[in-house]
Amino acid sequence: MVYTTGSFEGMKSLNQSTILNVIHNQGPISRANIAKLTKLTPPTVGGLVNELIDRNLVIEEEALQTNGGGRRPIMLSINYSAYYIVGVYAAAEIIRVVLSKLNGEIIFDYVQKLATLPKEEEFIEMIKENISYVLEEKEVDKKQVFGIGVAMHGLVDPDKGIAIFAPHLQLRNLPLKEILEKQFDIPVMIENDVRALALAENWFGQGQGISDFICISVGRGIGSGIVLNSEVYKSSFNTAGEIGHTVVDINGPKCHCGNNGCLEACASETAILDRLDEELKLDQDSILKNRLENNRQELSIDLLFKAAREGDALTIKILEESGKSLGIATANMINLLKPSKIILEGQIFKDDFVFNPLQQMIEQYSLKGAQEEIQIVRSELGKKGMVLGAVTLFINKLFMPGGL
Repeated sequence: MVYTTGSFEGMKSLNQSTILNVIHNQGPISRANIAKLTKLTPPTVGGLVNELIDRNLVIEEEALQTNGGGRRPIMLSINYSAYYIVGVYAAAEIIRVVLSKLNGEIIFDYVQKLATLPKEEEFIEMIKENISYVLEEKEVDKKQVFGIGVAMHGLVDPDKGIAIFAPHLQLRNLPLKEILEKQFDIPVMIENDVRALALAENWFGQGQGISDFICISVGRGIGSGIVLNSEVYKSSFNTAGEIGHTVVDINGPKCHCGNNGCLEACASETAILDRLDEELKLDQDSILKNRLENNRQELSIDLLFKAAREGDALTIKILEESGKSLGIATANMINLLKPSKIILEGQIFKDDFVFNPLQQMIEQYSLKGAQEEIQIVRSELGKKGMVLGAVTLFINKLFMPGGL
């Protein structure tokens, strides 16, 4: 794609990004081939490439061989070690900070588990301290950092860099971008955690090469990231993807949003554990009854799945019902958007107790014809998915038109 309108600096930035993308996707590649692919003139390519070399973003190397045995052309590659990206995943139970190269390769990973819910000031200080620790530990100068990406749950305004509402952290209207940029003098981008995860899936995971897919994440809450035409969909009010607050049972349990029967209140990890706790209080038969008799605080998703694998009927029933609720909500999204793939992220999808009934509901309630063409897969990014999404905010910016 060639950009020929607008200001000189605007065209220059757009064409540099185009060249950087070609080198990223096709490299090692010569200047001549870049000119052919971009339809830019050789002098324009030469000048823009030289600037990228001066910025250390592109490196030169001789080709290994040529067809005619003449002079070997100079080939160009991206210098993924030129700068670093800091990725932050901030949740109610964990703050994870990583240092990454420009290709998403994580070279340092620091995790702080939160025993109690921090106050707003404590939360901000923890993020600041953890970022500082990672930079100091790897002896990285701020000038070497391309940006700091932050992924956090709840409603996020990525344009203003504000966490509008993060219920699990009890935060409202937190100007985190402004706070961190003032602290570190480094560009900061903030995004909803599942939208960031969808971006990571698009670059590095199950969404590579797919223009339309939905990523559904289940943990303490439930959210989704929607990718349409290879772009993460956000909507005007930054609420796109709030699948957790679609109603699947009008007579269901009360959700923290105030409604009854939200998917999050029926099928999140918190909802599953609350349901099991209630059943045990009613003296329902379960192998967990004796194990947790004197210490309900030990109840966890890991313990619940362990009981299910041992054949415990109560835990299997609860997981299957959660899977059905998730399947109904997913089928609704399929009928609305008809994506090519559904990517499921979360600990509860590792076994088939939730996964199989989810698939059954999709087969039952999605429109005929759509289900045969849609793949339902598990995410392969693991626990690093959210924080890799935070990193990918700046990788995407680097290679997007005008990102430089």
